[in-house]
Amino acid sequence: MRHLEPLLGGFTAKMAIHTAALRALKRPPEQVTLQDLPQLLEGLKPMLNTFIGALHAKVILTEIATSLEKAR
Repeated sequence: MRHLEPLLGGFTAKMAIHTAALRALKRPPEQVTLQDLPQLLEGLKPMLNTFIGALHAKVILTEIATSLEKAR
């Protein structure tokens, strides 16, 4: 969420993650595992494309994926 909050605001970032989890994974974000994160990020892509533009969305999603890889 820390990557999305500055761009979308706290509430919208939370709702974007919640919506992407329900749509892409068919479960709430509380049940998302590390293995689910690539699919969750893919689920965020259309929404981020709309809110911040395709280029910026791609950069942000790449940053998030890179951060997750480092955390593993």
